[in-house]
Amino acid sequence: MLPDALSGRWYNSRTFDPDDPWADFAPRSAAVVLVDLINWQAHRAGFSARVASGDYKTARCENVVVPALARVLAAARDAGAAIVHSRLASRAVDCADIVPALRAYVRAAEAWEGNWAAEPLDGLYSPGDLVVTKSGSGAFGSSDLDQVLRNLGVRTVLYAGVVTDRCVLLTAAAGFDLGYQQYLLTDCTAAVTAGDQAAAERLIGGYLARPVTAAEAVRAFEAG
Repeated sequence: MLPDALSGRWYNSRTFDPDDPWADFAPRSAAVVLVDLINWQAHRAGFSARVASGDYKTARCENVVVPALARVLAAARDAGAAIVHSRLASRAVDCADIVPALRAYVRAAEAWEGNWAAEPLDGLYSPGDLVVTKSGSGAFGSSDLDQVLRNLGVRTVLYAGVVTDRCVLLTAAAGFDLGYQQYLLTDCTAAVTAGDQAAAERLIGGYLARPVTAAEAVRAFEAG
């Protein structure tokens, strides 16, 4: 049980209810934010799968994340929620806009605008979705994601993407401090190992974003 001073605002919820994850959920003021679900990061032919120990991540994206997320996206669009694709990619072929620690990595992946590497995984993008391009790990700190969401009137964010304990974590941490009510779609995220995935879910779910499944999110969107 939470202290009285916290019980009304946990996870930045206006009316937090420990027994009802969706007590304060309004689809038309919500957005599903996809973090780096793009070809170079999450496709089996992408650069990340070729150079890193990413077999678990790639398989989880193919077999778990994409099918589950497709159902969430369909329900979210029907309910009037925003869909935002946040991608680590460069606006120039020399990748000079990318943070130094990631610049060589993005350049080797040829992850610049217009290239296959920077495109969303098949089946995730739909006309009407928005795309923000980030120059670093966290989407809020290295793109105009916050401005885009505020312009749309969004106060609730549901996160999907890779890597759960890296870019997803850093995005959720920043979103929490910006005051967004947040959910982590656990079966719509992937880390490099099963252990990393479990650890990230525990860490993010501690208080940054409420862990929920895709099926739970679909029901919430359908309930309106």
